[in-house]
Amino acid sequence: MILSIITLGQIQTQNMLKEIKCTPPQFTGVDKAVSVMPGKNFQSIEEYLMKNLVYPEVDAADATQGTEVVQFVITPQGDIADIKIVNSISKQIDSRIISVLKTTNGMWKPGYNDDKPEAMEKEISLVFKISELSYFDFYHWARKYFVKGNEMLMVKSTPQKALKYYDKAMVLLPNDKALLVQRGLARYEVGDRNGALKDWTRVRNLGGVESETFLNNFNGLKGYADLVNALGK
Repeated sequence: MILSIITLGQIQTQNMLKEIKCTPPQFTGVDKAVSVMPGKNFQSIEEYLMKNLVYPEVDAADATQGTEVVQFVITPQGDIADIKIVNSISKQIDSRIISVLKTTNGMWKPGYNDDKPEAMEKEISLVFKISELSYFDFYHWARKYFVKGNEMLMVKSTPQKALKYYDKAMVLLPNDKALLVQRGLARYEVGDRNGALKDWTRVRNLGGVESETFLNNFNGLKGYADLVNALGK
């Protein structure tokens, strides 16, 4: 069985409220990267992860797949800190990713605001899949789970069952904003307000929702007011 890891990147920086010249952190693959001159063709973090990440045997045997989302901070010294798993596929994969990321400590050129090094956050999405399946299959199965979750939540009023389907879809497509909105509503319905707010805050950080009509579909649910507030509407 051939396994592959695909990496997707997204940069998020802090202190973006004023107009400043901002340079995001850059992975170099070189020790003591803060002293390395800029402009070189460095190894990418994607290449480094592909080289050093090994699919855990238990997950390979079980054909465990999905999209892992990891956030971390690059300090002004070029170190990696505050590694957080935003979306987990399995505990084994979580552990492998954290271990490999820790080996990049000191291999980063820090981000700069107005020519001053500053701590900045970076987010990476890693797709673990069986090579025989295309990434499109993730969308196919996530949509099936999503539709079933909507039926459980909106038609049958069984939010606990809806959560099970939303969670399955989330393993595959953790950055889907509609899915995050509706999993948050299901969480709210079962009494997990903090979990709901966490999902909705992530939607806002991903750019929010484009359609007011979409939100109006949930006007009758008890989490609606908190949803609108969390999205800044």
